Amino acid sequence: MRKQDIENIKLGHRQLLFDFAKEQDIVMSCINNQIEEYGHVELDELVKDVRELHDLLDVTIIQYIFWFVKDLKFHFRIDEENLEPLEVKQILIESLNQSVKIVPNKSVDNSVFQDVKHLYQKLSEDNNSDDCDDQYEFARILAKKIKNWKDILKSYKSAALKPFFPFEEEINDCMSFTNEISAKLDSFSLIHAFYNNKDKILEFSDDVKRISNFYTQHITFWEKLIQSFEELNNNLSELIQDSDIAASFEKLKQILSSSAPYNKIAEAQELLNTIIQQCRMALLVIIDNMIIEMEKNLDVHNASPDLRNKSLYYLKITIRNRIGDAINIKSMNLCLIDAEEKFDDFLDKIKM
Repeated sequence: MRKQDIENIKLGHRQLLFDFAKEQDIVMSCINNQIEEYGHVELDELVKDVRELHDLLDVTIIQYIFWFVKDLKFHFRIDEENLEPLEVKQILIESLNQSVKIVPNKSVDNSVFQDVKHLYQKLSEDNNSDDCDDQYEFARILAKKIKNWKDILKSYKSAALKPFFPFEEEINDCMSFTNEISAKLDSFSLIHAFYNNKDKILEFSDDVKRISNFYTQHITFWEKLIQSFEELNNNLSELIQDSDIAASFEKLKQILSSSAPYNKIAEAQELLNTIIQQCRMALLVIIDNMIIEMEKNLDVHNASPDLRNKSLYYLKITIRNRIGDAINIKSMNLCLIDAEEKFDDFLDKIKM
């Protein structure tokens, strides 16, 4: 074997060669024959034998062997420890003299196998797995399930790091658990990992579903909730002086600060509606006070009916109607900004 052949090994998507079926069968047959006779086979000896007997290139032989191990048909063992293909590749790149054994996957007891098949049916509601009687093929199904869990968790991990986005701790715990049960991907170890963690896996699966449901079904509302909180806290803080709004604001903060708020969505929706209505009423009071102040100034300056109507119309009609139609806190804040600008302009003009 050459170092370059090892470096060229592909462990990702399989690029099949034209004569792959025949070549693959040749390599598979040689592995099975030697394992049947000796119980295992040395990687370098196997490559040499296949090359001499069947005139295949080393790089082709090695690639098929790594694919077989990747597919859980066999596994690599170095110093009595089972290792993943990527680990073996890195070790061989550093030292081609390292002894690498190819060993068969051990079979689990049939009772264990059937229990895990039943567990998988609960997890996926997939009855097709009941037809799978080959343990290494079933282990590939389990490995695919783990990858799916990992992909789901990774897709939400970055969002969970943002302020007020939930499940950061749960996602980290779940990802740690997937790493734990998939530490060894040979069929024997993987099936036993599911068997030994049946209750934890069922609980874990529910956690993944709950996290996924939140980020697929409720994320739009949650973003709206965060925006309302920030608008109220940053731009309408004067409204929080009202005792009712302050109480609602504190409840909202507690929900947003919850690490796992899935069961509080309905409460949060009702609370947001309450806060919007409370802010609407409070803003109308502020606008009414502006109107009263404008009327006082108009009276002091003996303003004409025309000037009075033009000055008051925007606050009395336009702004009040906009506040009544506003569907969120941000819209209400814009109404207040516009009203304050109009009020300041009026004071500047009336004093000229």
